Amino acid sequence: MNEEERERKPVSLWWTFVPIFLGALGGIVAWRLTKHKHNEMAMVLLVLGIAFTVIIIPFYIWILALYFS
Repeated sequence: MNEEERERKPVSLWWTFVPIFLGALGGIVAWRLTKHKHNEMAMVLLVLGIAFTVIIIPFYIWILALYFS
């Protein structure tokens, strides 16, 4: 299978929920399971998982600071 055929297979948009709910780990899982069908979508899922993790960590720190202050 060449690169053009690999990028044309559809990937369900339900995969976007995996990195949203599981963060970087979900992004890695979604990337691993979808990269053979649609390489670009797999990279988007990986970046989405990493981005949600980076965004949520300061929020957790803020919540902990409020709780312990």
